[in-house]
Amino acid sequence: MTTSGRGERMLCRITEFMRLEHISTELQATDKPSLLRELSALICTSQANLSADDVYAKLLEREAKASTGADHGVAIPHATLPQIQELTLGFGLSKRGIPFAALDNKDSNLFFVVLAPRSSAPKRVSYLQLISAICRLMRSPSLRKKLLNAHGANDVFTILEHEETLRMNSPAVTLYP
Repeated sequence: MTTSGRGERMLCRITEFMRLEHISTELQATDKPSLLRELSALICTSQANLSADDVYAKLLEREAKASTGADHGVAIPHATLPQIQELTLGFGLSKRGIPFAALDNKDSNLFFVVLAPRSSAPKRVSYLQLISAICRLMRSPSLRKKLLNAHGANDVFTILEHEETLRMNSPAVTLYP
């Protein structure tokens, strides 16, 4: 998180919360439950204190309240878990698209899974700020197209990091409020 040159506004980069092992450009799921299960397994690959079943249950519980499908082919499933100490972000790409009860009623292809600690201790960035940052970044049609055509975790990370750098260095673009 940094301060901008236009006041005390705090900025965050979503790539600060991503790990390459939490990125997949080859999701195989064909429906929402199987997608949530696949994302749960992906985000738990390097998290010894997390169970994919626990993450899946929390993501399903959150989806039962309201869909986390946004629009423009983006969905942001998220949950809070007492087992984690810091925000964790994963990304998955489904080339075929998955019905996700999105705001625009279109299938989702780009999935950002956000796991947040349940503690009330002060944090650098809240999970709501991270979700907001993802939403703002994903408004870009050219970025979404680049992500849809990404080949592998390194490509996704590089695309996102490059876009964030461009936006943070541009005085004409507000990346995060």
